[in-house]
Amino acid sequence: MGASAWSVRGRFDGDPEAALDAMKARVFEEGDYLWEEDELGRPDSIDELYEVESVQESGTHSVLDVHEFISATGEDDFGTIRPLTDAELVAAFGTEEPSVADFDELDKAGRLPYERRPRWSANCALLYEDDVAVELAIWGVSGD
Repeated sequence: MGASAWSVRGRFDGDPEAALDAMKARVFEEGDYLWEEDELGRPDSIDELYEVESVQESGTHSVLDVHEFISATGEDDFGTIRPLTDAELVAAFGTEEPSVADFDELDKAGRLPYERRPRWSANCALLYEDDVAVELAIWGVSGD
Protein backbone atom coordinates (compact mmCIF):
# COMPACT_ATOMS: atom_id res chain seq x y z
CA MET A 1 0.00 0.00 0.00
CA GLY A 2 2.85 2.41 0.71
CA ALA A 3 3.25 5.00 3.42
CA SER A 4 0.74 7.71 4.14
CA ALA A 5 0.71 10.92 6.12
CA TRP A 6 -1.81 11.41 8.93
CA SER A 7 -2.60 13.97 11.62
CA VAL A 8 -4.71 14.22 14.73
CA ARG A 9 -5.21 16.75 17.48
CA GLY A 10 -6.87 16.60 20.85
CA ARG A 11 -7.39 18.36 24.15
CA PHE A 12 -4.28 19.07 26.21
CA ASP A 13 -4.46 19.35 30.00
CA GLY A 14 -0.74 19.36 30.72
CA ASP A 15 -0.08 15.65 30.23
CA PRO A 16 1.07 14.65 26.73
CA GLU A 17 0.74 10.92 27.50
CA ALA A 18 -2.90 11.37 28.54
CA ALA A 19 -3.58 13.43 25.40
CA LEU A 20 -1.98 10.71 23.25
CA ASP A 21 -4.02 8.00 24.95
CA ALA A 22 -7.24 9.96 24.40
CA MET A 23 -6.40 10.54 20.72
CA LYS A 24 -5.63 6.86 20.22
CA ALA A 25 -8.88 5.85 21.91
CA ARG A 26 -10.86 8.26 19.72
CA VAL A 27 -9.18 7.13 16.48
CA PHE A 28 -9.77 3.49 17.42
CA GLU A 29 -13.42 4.04 18.40
CA GLU A 30 -14.12 5.99 15.20
CA GLY A 31 -12.34 3.37 13.08
CA ASP A 32 -10.23 6.15 11.57
CA TYR A 33 -7.29 3.89 10.73
CA LEU A 34 -6.27 1.49 7.98
CA TRP A 35 -7.96 -1.88 8.37
CA GLU A 36 -7.50 -4.43 5.58
CA GLU A 37 -8.72 -7.53 7.41
CA ASP A 38 -12.45 -7.27 6.73
CA GLU A 39 -12.86 -11.05 6.97
CA LEU A 40 -11.67 -10.88 10.59
CA GLY A 41 -14.01 -8.10 11.63
CA ARG A 42 -12.65 -5.12 13.53
CA PRO A 43 -10.89 -5.83 16.82
CA ASP A 44 -12.55 -5.05 20.15
CA SER A 45 -9.55 -3.29 21.67
CA ILE A 46 -6.36 -1.50 20.69
CA ASP A 47 -4.34 -4.34 22.24
CA GLU A 48 -6.22 -6.80 20.03
CA LEU A 49 -5.54 -4.57 17.02
CA TYR A 50 -1.79 -4.67 17.69
CA GLU A 51 -1.87 -8.49 17.68
CA VAL A 52 -2.99 -8.62 14.01
CA GLU A 53 -0.08 -9.56 11.74
CA SER A 54 -0.98 -7.11 8.97
CA VAL A 55 -1.05 -4.26 11.51
CA GLN A 56 2.38 -5.29 12.80
CA GLU A 57 3.72 -5.29 9.23
CA SER A 58 1.89 -2.37 7.59
CA GLY A 59 0.63 -0.32 10.50
CA THR A 60 -2.64 1.54 10.77
CA HIS A 61 -1.54 4.75 8.99
CA SER A 62 -2.66 6.69 12.07
CA VAL A 63 -1.61 7.88 15.53
CA LEU A 64 -2.02 4.26 16.63
CA ASP A 65 1.42 3.63 15.06
CA VAL A 66 3.39 5.84 17.47
CA HIS A 67 3.87 5.47 21.20
CA GLU A 68 6.89 7.24 22.71
CA PHE A 69 7.58 10.94 23.21
CA ILE A 70 11.21 12.00 22.80
CA SER A 71 12.88 15.38 23.24
CA ALA A 72 12.86 18.04 20.52
CA THR A 73 16.51 17.26 19.87
CA GLY A 74 16.09 13.50 20.23
CA GLU A 75 16.74 11.06 17.43
CA ASP A 76 13.62 9.90 15.60
CA ASP A 77 13.07 6.16 15.72
CA PHE A 78 10.31 3.64 15.17
CA GLY A 79 7.19 4.80 17.00
CA THR A 80 8.63 8.03 18.39
CA ILE A 81 6.92 11.41 18.65
CA ARG A 82 9.25 14.42 18.58
CA PRO A 83 8.08 17.95 19.38
CA LEU A 84 9.17 20.64 16.96
CA THR A 85 11.94 22.90 18.19
CA ASP A 86 11.14 26.60 18.62
CA ALA A 87 12.93 27.32 15.33
CA GLU A 88 10.91 24.60 13.55
CA LEU A 89 7.67 26.00 15.00
CA VAL A 90 8.52 29.47 13.69
CA ALA A 91 9.54 28.08 10.28
CA ALA A 92 6.32 26.08 9.96
CA PHE A 93 3.74 28.29 11.69
CA GLY A 94 5.38 31.70 11.94
CA THR A 95 5.20 31.57 15.75
CA GLU A 96 6.41 29.51 18.71
CA GLU A 97 2.79 29.27 19.89
CA PRO A 98 0.64 28.16 16.95
CA SER A 99 -3.13 28.21 17.30
CA VAL A 100 -5.59 25.48 16.40
CA ALA A 101 -6.47 27.56 13.32
CA ASP A 102 -2.77 27.80 12.35
CA PHE A 103 -2.46 24.02 12.55
CA ASP A 104 -5.68 23.36 10.66
CA GLU A 105 -4.66 25.77 7.90
CA LEU A 106 -1.33 24.00 7.31
CA ASP A 107 -2.90 20.56 7.67
CA LYS A 108 -5.66 21.31 5.15
CA ALA A 109 -3.11 22.75 2.70
CA GLY A 110 -0.87 19.68 3.11
CA ARG A 111 1.97 21.84 4.42
CA LEU A 112 2.72 20.30 7.81
CA PRO A 113 6.47 19.72 8.15
CA TYR A 114 6.97 16.01 7.38
CA GLU A 115 10.37 16.11 5.72
CA ARG A 116 12.63 15.69 8.76
CA ARG A 117 11.08 12.53 10.08
CA PRO A 118 11.42 8.91 8.99
CA ARG A 119 8.42 6.68 8.45
CA TRP A 120 6.77 5.22 11.53
CA SER A 121 7.44 8.32 13.60
CA ALA A 122 5.71 11.63 14.24
CA ASN A 123 6.08 15.24 15.26
CA CYS A 124 3.93 17.11 17.73
CA ALA A 125 3.19 20.67 18.76
CA LEU A 126 1.13 22.32 21.44
CA LEU A 127 -1.63 24.54 20.08
CA TYR A 128 -2.49 27.75 21.92
CA GLU A 129 -5.46 29.94 22.63
CA ASP A 130 -4.82 33.21 24.51
CA ASP A 131 -1.29 32.09 25.48
CA VAL A 132 -2.58 28.83 26.99
CA ALA A 133 -1.81 25.40 25.49
CA VAL A 134 -5.25 23.91 24.81
CA GLU A 135 -4.56 21.11 22.32
CA LEU A 136 -1.80 18.78 21.27
CA ALA A 137 -1.36 18.05 17.57
CA ILE A 138 0.48 14.94 16.38
CA TRP A 139 1.26 14.19 12.75
CA GLY A 140 3.37 11.56 11.07
CA VAL A 141 3.95 9.11 8.28
CA SER A 142 3.51 5.39 8.68
CA GLY A 143 2.94 2.31 6.62
CA ASP A 144 5.21 0.15 4.52
